[in-house]
Amino acid sequence: MTEMDSRTKRLILFAASIGAFLNPLIGSMIILAMPEVGVTFEVSARDLGWLSTIFILANAIFLVPASRLSDMIGYKRSYLLGAVIVAVACGLSVFAPIYSVLLLLRVTAALGTSFLMITGLAILSRVYPPKERGAAFGINTAMVYIGASAGPILGGFLTGLFGWRAVFLVMVPLAVAAAIPMWRFFRDEIKVPSDSSFDIRGTILYAAAMFCMMYGLSTLPDPLSVALTVLGILMMVVFVWYELRLPSPVLHVKLFFTNQRFARSSYAALLNYGCTYGSVFFVSLYLQSVGHLTADQAGMIIFFQPLIQAVMTPIAGKLSDRIDPRYIVTVGMLLSAVGVLLLAGLGLATELHYIAVTQVFIGLGSALFAAPNTNAIMGSVPEEEYSTASGIVAVMRQVGMIISMAVCMSAISIYVGGTDMLGPAMYPEFLQALRVSMIFCAGLAFVGVVFSWFRGDAGDVTGIGEK
Repeated sequence: MTEMDSRTKRLILFAASIGAFLNPLIGSMIILAMPEVGVTFEVSARDLGWLSTIFILANAIFLVPASRLSDMIGYKRSYLLGAVIVAVACGLSVFAPIYSVLLLLRVTAALGTSFLMITGLAILSRVYPPKERGAAFGINTAMVYIGASAGPILGGFLTGLFGWRAVFLVMVPLAVAAAIPMWRFFRDEIKVPSDSSFDIRGTILYAAAMFCMMYGLSTLPDPLSVALTVLGILMMVVFVWYELRLPSPVLHVKLFFTNQRFARSSYAALLNYGCTYGSVFFVSLYLQSVGHLTADQAGMIIFFQPLIQAVMTPIAGKLSDRIDPRYIVTVGMLLSAVGVLLLAGLGLATELHYIAVTQVFIGLGSALFAAPNTNAIMGSVPEEEYSTASGIVAVMRQVGMIISMAVCMSAISIYVGGTDMLGPAMYPEFLQALRVSMIFCAGLAFVGVVFSWFRGDAGDVTGIGEK
């Protein structure tokens, strides 16, 4: 690959970071615009929920085939294709005539962001040498946190001023901003040498398994949801068995069996997101019900977490360039576990500063975990596996988030029930659901600590089988 100066590297990092920023932004900006969308298209609250769910589901499904296609057509072309798809899908969403078309365009946007997520990390892994990679991953990961935290605020602001269509319209210039520097300054196309075949059967099997598993988890504990989850897990087992026997699989699942550092770092990622993601949901409900705070006041408390993540993640990433990420990641996982476990102690009269402390623990833990763990994953595979590793990083994040929310929603269904309003009479049951969920999620993190610490030593990635 052509040698690049520091300015060119920074411009490529800027483009990749805008791409990383777009995915959580597209997913979260629509949240506060949903009521207005529902009025426009006259859809029920239940159907309106698909506006968010379908994007997450589609994103998780597209990530794996997108990684294979990126290898075949090239990282740069794939990144630019993703940016174009996002721009077109979001631009057309402004003119959606009916709700079903809007949902279809959300699926299309998820396809575009899948290409951006996959190729962004893979390109940064090629552009930055190992000793600089953690710092680049830190900035890139911080943009994910900023997108997730800024999305609802920006979405509510735009919806209030211009209507829900502005939420989609603002994505178009952002997609263009992600594409132009990559097109202009990343001159070398990168393809992974392989045959030109595409594993269609494996892709269909993966998509069906992921849909059943994630949709089932997201609607637990309904009996049909349990059946769908089990079916999805069984189909995923069949998918792994099938892929192990192909010379050109859609996903190189052999990495999980031959590369210990890669496998355990990936499991740690899933468990970390499984630990922390649902805590925001519960804290938000707690502050606005038991805590009697307004949405704005609750947002100020919750904002501690993403603020710390945005500030500390680049620092943690840079630190992982100097020492084995295992140490930083393990400390981060422990801090997240402590923060979530402290949330289990919330009561009817807990002081706000106690809750703020939990957000600091979780935010700092997530910051110390994310970029160094990504650095460990990308540093544990050879160059030809960068897109596969990037895809798995993103899939683990999505599945971990769904597992976390499944735990929380199941606990609410069991202890609180299906009541429409969370009134004072239900606060004790709500706190019990919160307590059980947070203890379970903290348990996931403690299991993740084991994977983080015993992930294997860093070394020459050419000896994959010895990791």
